[in-house]
Amino acid sequence: MAGARSSRLARTGERGVHQKRAASIGNGRRWFYDAGMITQEQVRGYQAKGFLNGGPVLNEAEVDELRSELERVIAQRNEPVPQPVLLHNFTRNEAQPVWQIVNISAVSEPFARLVRHPVITAAAAQLSGARELRLWHDQIQFKPAGKGGVNMWHQDWPYWPILDAPHQITAWVALDDVDAENGCMSMVPGSHLWGNQIGFLQGLSAFDAMPKQFEGRDLEVRLCPVKKGHVHFHHALTWHGSHANTSSRPRRAIALHYMTEQTRYRAAGNHVMKPFVTVPDGAPLTGPGFALAWSAAAATTALVNA
Repeated sequence: MAGARSSRLARTGERGVHQKRAASIGNGRRWFYDAGMITQEQVRGYQAKGFLNGGPVLNEAEVDELRSELERVIAQRNEPVPQPVLLHNFTRNEAQPVWQIVNISAVSEPFARLVRHPVITAAAAQLSGARELRLWHDQIQFKPAGKGGVNMWHQDWPYWPILDAPHQITAWVALDDVDAENGCMSMVPGSHLWGNQIGFLQGLSAFDAMPKQFEGRDLEVRLCPVKKGHVHFHHALTWHGSHANTSSRPRRAIALHYMTEQTRYRAAGNHVMKPFVTVPDGAPLTGPGFALAWSAAAATTALVNA
């Protein structure tokens, strides 16, 4: 299995995916895991900008396996087999589709392993300051070659109204080289510090209509290319979106939306994941529908046993 091969590479010291064995986390302790290290400088950069390119996490075989699983799930979407929570073209425009698949990890073991990937989860915990990370949900966004549509400017958390506050971080894993030609993401540095501004973003007339200033602040739109097999992190309030794919290459990626232990359920809201909630209003959002992906307790045990 590709996941087992990745762990073997880390143990034997072969180069390729991140190989370092320990990382300093925000509380000063050191957790061991088969992973690369997010430096304190990178943490400070994430805290200032609201996003970070975390570098390589998957090898070629692992990417190929996930691509094959994506093709299988799409091909079987009308068959009597277990289905993801959602699979549709969210632009509703057949000429400029963006295929969205929510919780492919529920029907694919390779994607379920990705949710628990030790490099991704430990880095996400370090950046968010979490003591525990659960999967809120995952989301494939697939822009076909030559016609993949626009994903307009937005913030994530305002679209998650059953979560009480923006205690979430997204790990966006590219399954293709994603760049300016095939519709990479763009982000606005520092925007995660400005609160819920979804009304302003929804009022933009076009993707390229971002003004130069917002409430007296200078705005910078920054392209965020991500190489195949690399991960890119962003905060739940970071302004982001992506332009159309006009290239001859597909743009396949999965967003792993993690929530920290501070996330609580808000019953007044609605979301496609609400049917999976089993806790009362105001309680921490836990339960079988929201898999535990990382915990400080498990990391401590790994350190003790290393």
